[in-house]
Amino acid sequence: MGNKAVQAEVVDQQVGSQTIVVWFEDQYLESGDSFLKKTSEFNGRKRSEVSTEVMASLKTLSNRSFNRVKNKLDELEDAGQISDVKQHWIINGFSCYVTQAGYEAIEALDGVAQVFKKRNPSTTSGTNMGPEFLKSVPPSRFDVNSIESYPWNIDKIRAPEVWSEFGITGEGSLNVIHDGGFKLDIPPLAETIYTNQGETPGNGLDDDGNGYVDDYHGYHFDVGKANLNEPAIRRGTNIHGNLCAAIIVGTFEAGSKQAIGIAPGAKWAPVIGASNIEQAVEWAIEQGADTYSMSFSQPNLGEYRSHWRKVLEHGTLCGLVFISGAGNFAGGPNAAPIPVQMRNPEDIPNVVLGVAGVGEDGQRPFFSSQGPVQWDTDHYKDGKVNKPDFATINFQVPCVDPEGKLTNMASGNSLAGPHMAGIVSLMFSANPDLLPWEIKEILIGTAQDIGDPGFDYQSGHGFVNAYDAVKAVLDR
Repeated sequence: MGNKAVQAEVVDQQVGSQTIVVWFEDQYLESGDSFLKKTSEFNGRKRSEVSTEVMASLKTLSNRSFNRVKNKLDELEDAGQISDVKQHWIINGFSCYVTQAGYEAIEALDGVAQVFKKRNPSTTSGTNMGPEFLKSVPPSRFDVNSIESYPWNIDKIRAPEVWSEFGITGEGSLNVIHDGGFKLDIPPLAETIYTNQGETPGNGLDDDGNGYVDDYHGYHFDVGKANLNEPAIRRGTNIHGNLCAAIIVGTFEAGSKQAIGIAPGAKWAPVIGASNIEQAVEWAIEQGADTYSMSFSQPNLGEYRSHWRKVLEHGTLCGLVFISGAGNFAGGPNAAPIPVQMRNPEDIPNVVLGVAGVGEDGQRPFFSSQGPVQWDTDHYKDGKVNKPDFATINFQVPCVDPEGKLTNMASGNSLAGPHMAGIVSLMFSANPDLLPWEIKEILIGTAQDIGDPGFDYQSGHGFVNAYDAVKAVLDR
């Protein structure tokens, strides 16, 4: 893999202390083209079986490699050269904080293949917007027969037809929302929030022994706390994580019978932690999640893109469908040129559904990022990659405010990804045994062409609606 050159590039040896992530040589997916080869081996099997098998293999590899160097890592910690060592199984490796001497020692460890510099956590302080956990989860008010209305985006995505004709509202599926800015107690979201039954909330203990204290609803991996109400990330009256969650699993608008979510019978779990993506994905898998929605975009990662891609490839083999908005960098003050209008993670091929969108009139807004993207890292040599994958809705969408009322109008591909996550949640509710790449095949087969004939760089394979996608699942 040419690791010495990569290490020199991604870890500036003149910088000094920093956080790094290390790959051992023995990876489950060995090369840049291993993912598609592996999926062909698993075709025809049940998702739960494949997930269990892959997760066991990943953990075996991780323990074998980590145990070989554990004593040396302990010595380096005792010498003050490294700290905060975190073993990972979603990739065969570990993270730690290093001094210059510690970096040099880790580079020389037996079996180390590559070293990447991690980005520092991006957190802000603010007043908590709600409780850290709910003492009790209120019963859902959602009932198909009591719906009085729904906003235009829910109608355009054809979710109500799925509820009424097929009786599918998302039951049995779990959607992880990787974002920031959550208020857990608003009615449309409190009624569908996930609860980790192995954890007793608020007792300060790691009851289920997974390494995280009080991870009852979710976890903030970048600060190591269960409190997801801080930092308070707001944009005007918007709470970004809530906007996304409500599109996926919201029940009724507070104080009304207006249905606001695509999969109101499903559950959702909030997580924060783009600087600890390994832990966040591992947690999602072990909680039994089905979709993993990421409404954020990271530029200029360089070789570190390869690390994200490997983590999400392994996560896909463990049963997760990763979804990301396509980004908002085609116009305006933050405009970027092609092929970097779409960034990480939406630029990752095969395993991330990168989703652009349209407004109520079916037209693409000026800001919606376009493809193609380019992959030419040390590990991945795809060259030009077709992106985005699909389109949903991204312009002037009615969204919840901090009290659960549908008073916000928001635009951006942050909303396109959640529309797709809601659709995929309904698909898994219809058939939980579908493999993630089978989900994508169905979406390609049912997407409506809305741009240039065939695949195009603005809407991908086309506009996706819930009815056709779920019907195709049921017809298989």
